[in-house]
Amino acid sequence: MEDESYDEEEAEEKLTEEEEVEEKLAEEKDYDEEAQPEYESTISSDEVERDTRVLTYAEAGECLHNLGKCITQYEYAYLSLDASNRGLTDINVIAFFKHVRYVNVSRNRLTSEALRVLEAIPYLQTLQADRNCVTSVELKPMPYLQELTLNWNKLTDTSGIHHKSLERLELNHNNIRTVNVDPQILVNLRILELRDNALVSTAGICCPSLTQLYLAENQIEKIENFGVLVNLTTLILRDNKLANLDGFTEQCRSLNYVNLRSNELAKISELKKLDCLPNLEILVVLGNPLLREEEEDKEYRQIILTMLPKLERIDKDLVLDQERDQAKELLKKIQKNEFKLEDFDLRD
Repeated sequence: MEDESYDEEEAEEKLTEEEEVEEKLAEEKDYDEEAQPEYESTISSDEVERDTRVLTYAEAGECLHNLGKCITQYEYAYLSLDASNRGLTDINVIAFFKHVRYVNVSRNRLTSEALRVLEAIPYLQTLQADRNCVTSVELKPMPYLQELTLNWNKLTDTSGIHHKSLERLELNHNNIRTVNVDPQILVNLRILELRDNALVSTAGICCPSLTQLYLAENQIEKIENFGVLVNLTTLILRDNKLANLDGFTEQCRSLNYVNLRSNELAKISELKKLDCLPNLEILVVLGNPLLREEEEDKEYRQIILTMLPKLERIDKDLVLDQERDQAKELLKKIQKNEFKLEDFDLRD
């Protein structure tokens, strides 16, 4: 007889991993609600020109830290430069520090043009430029760049990313309407974050290397191009406009965690479309119209399990053996045509 019990230790480990994901989301939401410096919400291009703030060589020297070996391994130099939160409009002097690998120029007043001086740093691996006035992600190819963050800027698209070593790209809290990335170039991209933008579709997200995709707080109504995301394990689609789940495919064979919280899914039978995902173990659906009475009635968990019996966690709670047994009994009734899945869809 098939063992229907699950390994509690393994389940707790997965729960811990998921809690880390949720904590990350919560932290970023809190970060988003922090009071912003006045210049970030009111500055214009004309004001940048009138009120320049140049990073001096002496000041840049004070921003250096983390002494380490250079690429040559024969010399030592400072590898990190943190010039964040200084109201800067000009960082040209940073180009003189050829050996830095990590640069943080967040919380300044930098434009796209001002940021391009960093193209001259040959071994740059991490660039953080959050909370600036950047309108374009286009930079010349940086062969060593692995992490790029441009959260809270003024971006409207993703064109112009040519960094072959890039592994993590964060473009949260912009006004991006379309995604245009080249999978032939971004062959190492693992994590893509596009929270709180203006996306209406997932079209253009076509990098097979992706393992984590964060698309919360957009206006997404349609799932597209998911067939190429063969390595994707984590998908965050909470707070969007999804009314159906068309677009998921068995090619998403690595997908383990899907968060659909607070969308516009009105029919619980729509979740049947996720049975094409062979490794799906965690599903979050709270906040959808299909669960108007979820606080009083947990029957929806049994209904979901009849469609997706491999789930180990639904919303906040692990799946219990008792729930699996109840789901099997319900499935027998459905197979005997006593019920149809559509009978459980809530109607107005």
